[in-house]
Amino acid sequence: MGLSFCFLTAFSLLLFHITNAHLASPLHQLCHAGERSALLQFKESLTINKEASAHRSAHAKFASWNLEEEDRDCCSWDGVKCNEDTGHVIKLNLTSSCIYGSINSSSSLFHLRHLEWLSLADNNFNYSKIPSEIMNLS
Repeated sequence: MGLSFCFLTAFSLLLFHITNAHLASPLHQLCHAGERSALLQFKESLTINKEASAHRSAHAKFASWNLEEEDRDCCSWDGVKCNEDTGHVIKLNLTSSCIYGSINSSSSLFHLRHLEWLSLADNNFNYSKIPSEIMNLS
């Protein structure tokens, strides 16, 4: 009976350790492939012009977005924030990103259905109209 008790105690401690280790370090949720694709398409539709932003520290945050293996997780891209539980893109901060031109109504930006916060401040959209599709974002 002493051996059984020791075995059960050791098994219980092991199970407790495994359970707590899992809770302490949740798996990192990668961004969704469709949203990564939408961001890359949006990047391709933009024109970079250093003079489009007034701040000296302005830089095209999306310039480093790519599909290289070490950079595939769009949640780690500059200016992108994802929901930690779902992996959906919820925040896009492209403030002072040297964007010049316009965003058309068919932009892949509008495929980011879970987007809750968007900043395009300090860019030059050349007095273009804001597409009505912007209202479809959450």
